[in-house]
Order: sequence, then structure tokens, then C-alpha cells
Amino acid sequence: MLLEVCVDSAESAILAEKGGAKRIELCSVLELGGLTPSAGLLQEVKKHVRISVFCMIRCRSGDFFYNSYEISTMISDAQELSKHGADGFVFGFLDRNKALDTNSCELLIKSLSKDYPCTLHRAFDFIPIDSGTLRTVKQIGFSRILTTGGGPDVSSSFDELKILFIQSKEVGITILPGGGVNESNIATLKEIGFKEVHSSCSVYSYDGDYGTLFNNPLPNGKRKVVCLDKVETLCGKLNAN
Repeated sequence: MLLEVCVDSAESAILAEKGGAKRIELCSVLELGGLTPSAGLLQEVKKHVRISVFCMIRCRSGDFFYNSYEISTMISDAQELSKHGADGFVFGFLDRNKALDTNSCELLIKSLSKDYPCTLHRAFDFIPIDSGTLRTVKQIGFSRILTTGGGPDVSSSFDELKILFIQSKEVGITILPGGGVNESNIATLKEIGFKEVHSSCSVYSYDGDYGTLFNNPLPNGKRKVVCLDKVETLCGKLNAN
């Protein structure tokens, strides 16, 4: 099985590769669920890792409904990151009714200079699913879907994930389980038949309290970083017979 690890620093990307991950989802600000990384961060990561780097395209935190200015911003971001070595992209746009915004998603994919593999992120978990949903996602141009199965985490949605896996084989699109993937549930995901999983394999690093600036409290030094031991342990479980 392939492990994709989400990271927001070059340091974490290096540790993910060292631990056995085969793909990086590169973001900024993982504490907000992951936003678009800078071109500078992408360039630094590409200097130090050889595995594929997929870039998150998400211009702000919050919901997945975006106005035309935000869509335009994210299209520009994806085009810029494609010039600096991105191997693929991760994004998802919804409309006011929490349905997939097919036009905007297709617009971004068609704006790219070549056929990059694109992952529909966990915006998918908010949309109503029927027998034709996966086919629509593939027709837009996505090659995989990152999902918990619709629940708060994968462990609460094994039945739904199994149904999605069966449907995905019929349609020809990859389901990428993500959200709470760890060594305790990987055996069940393998048993269902998944070939890829997504995890942060992270711990919180605390660098101290920075006090105040102009009478405003500064954020403390708590941030997510990849834990090498977690990556190695999970990869060991993934590759065990």
C-alpha cells in the first residue's frame, strides 16, 4: 500500500519520505485543515525529496463555497505552483447547496498546462452521494477522492468506505481513505482492498509562548510536525503480509 502524508514544512516532508511515505500532500497551516502552500515552500521541498508532491489549493479556511474572486485566485495559484514542480493538485469546490461545483472544478483542471493528477479533497464528505457521484467526479477530471467515508473519521465509516471502494472499481477512480488513519485501523482498510491511504502522522511541537506584540497576544509555538516513528510504524503495517 502507498502512504500519502500531509505536511506544511520542508522538515516534515523530509521526515515523511525518510519514514517510507510515497507521496506528499503539501499545504500551509495544517492547523486550519491545510491551505495553499507558497511557491517558495514547494521549491524547498522539491530540493530535498524525490517522491511526488501534490499541492493543496485552498485559499482560505472555512467552508468550500468560493466566490469568483477566490476561484480566480486558486486557478492562478495552481498555475504558478505547476511552474515550480508540483506533481499534482488537491482541491474541491462546492456550491451553496453543498453540491459539487462541477464548473469551477473543471475550470481549474482545464487551466493547467498539462494533465496533472488531481485529488478531490474532503469537500467530498459534504456532498450527497448516489450511484452516479463517482462517475461525475471522474468526468470532471479528478483521479482520486480523499474521504473518511462521510463520517468524522475512517473508523466510523468502514461500511461506507467499502461501498465507495466497490463503486470506485466500477468507475475507475481511486478512493484515498484519510482522516484518522493509524496503525489501529490500517488492517481493516487493507482488508477492504484499498491500495493508498492518507495520514498526517503528526505530533504537536511546542516552541514556547512568545508573549505579546502591540498589546496583542502572539500565537504560541504549538504546531503540527511529522513524527518519523509514526510514519515508519504505519508503513510497516501497510507493507506487512
